[in-house]
Amino acid sequence: MELTMKKFVSVMKLTTVTLVCAALTGPVPETDAVVFDQGDAVLVIYGNTQQGYVNLGKWVDLKANGGTFDVSGILNAPGVSGANPMKYTVVGNNGRTPLWFRNNADITSWSPMDKKQLHVNRYNTALVYWAGQLRNANEPGRSLYEKTDPLLSFSSYLDRADDDTLNRSMGGDHRGSSEINQVLYLLERSGTPDTLTGATTAVLDSKTGKFTMVPQGPPAATPSMPSNK
Repeated sequence: MELTMKKFVSVMKLTTVTLVCAALTGPVPETDAVVFDQGDAVLVIYGNTQQGYVNLGKWVDLKANGGTFDVSGILNAPGVSGANPMKYTVVGNNGRTPLWFRNNADITSWSPMDKKQLHVNRYNTALVYWAGQLRNANEPGRSLYEKTDPLLSFSSYLDRADDDTLNRSMGGDHRGSSEINQVLYLLERSGTPDTLTGATTAVLDSKTGKFTMVPQGPPAATPSMPSNK
């Protein structure tokens, strides 16, 4: 049964717990806060029995300045790695639009029809309800959750079918995540379907334990891929 916006509109106003976002050349913060509000960008690391969530701070600031975050504590936690590939994404919104999410391919792979088939309400409703449950749990220092947690896990709202479609908000060959060590393309929609654009890119490096998002630029820059050497 799909989540409906009318049932959960009351959780739209949330308490913000924001991490300090360092510049790419600055100190790398260790991140552990998960409660998030409208306007925040949330990193989700998932794929196995344990999932890790990090509030990266305000989306507008991340786009402008980029940032590097130490998530080694999550990557090294039991259950985060396992039989399945580790995947990661970044999600968030600021009301119905703008909204932002991540994709395993750049914006050129989205046809006009693909953009029209992006279900904004499905995405936003699941995201808002998940945020509300995390707020109600009142555990701002917690970053790890069981995939099977019916109230607090990302999968219970945005990946219930294990299909990486963010509550079936996108179709075709698109997925709302990328595998660890692969580039993540950050997309943003600010209004009508044709406003879906590529914002910038990021990568999660399993060797360094760092998530790096590059500053927005024309065109969006691509971060260095982790070396296999």
